[in-house]
Amino acid sequence: MKIRPNIIGVAACVVALSTSIPAQAQGLLTDPGFESGGVASPWSTFNGGAFSQTFAHSGTWSMHDNGLGGFGVPGSFQILATVAGSAYDLSGFGLTSATPGTGTTFGALQITFFSGPNGTGSNLGTVATTPGNAQVSNQINVNSPVGVWIPLDTGTAIAPAGAQSLEVFTIVVDQNAANVYFDDISLVAVPEPSSFGLAGLGAWGLLAALRRRK
Repeated sequence: MKIRPNIIGVAACVVALSTSIPAQAQGLLTDPGFESGGVASPWSTFNGGAFSQTFAHSGTWSMHDNGLGGFGVPGSFQILATVAGSAYDLSGFGLTSATPGTGTTFGALQITFFSGPNGTGSNLGTVATTPGNAQVSNQINVNSPVGVWIPLDTGTAIAPAGAQSLEVFTIVVDQNAANVYFDDISLVAVPEPSSFGLAGLGAWGLLAALRRRK
């Protein structure tokens, strides 16, 4: 019976570690579902990007990037602080209400890093891209189904040396017309491998204590 408190203590440690890992992966964006309707929102729009209630993946609002063609490139963005070596995953959902045109025509999410605070300085890209080039999710394009919310994900993007800020975008590149809605955007910090290692050690300690009890 004396071992029971030890087992409980180790189990509590494992629980604490396991609950701390998701905390690292909590969403970092403000107004990720655009439910502010554009009122005091950190999302900035450009070239025709606009808050919309026409379609929504959840709630009542989404971001509408309506590309009319001719590379108008509508979109929206949000800026956060970062440091070199930080890793992130940007994901969300996109829907097209009509088949996009051909050519260089698509809607997507993208993330890129800058050398200065608040999106200033040089566009550094990411560790996986060249300077000036964002890391881009899978596309909504001429081959995408109409009226269906499609999961979008950039994969892990790592801040290069000298990075002080990052920008996440909803964007439509419109050589020809493309009408895309975005919703439920999520930016999470990718947990460090050491976090999972600590959880593994806690689990190992629990198993060892159970063996000693037997």
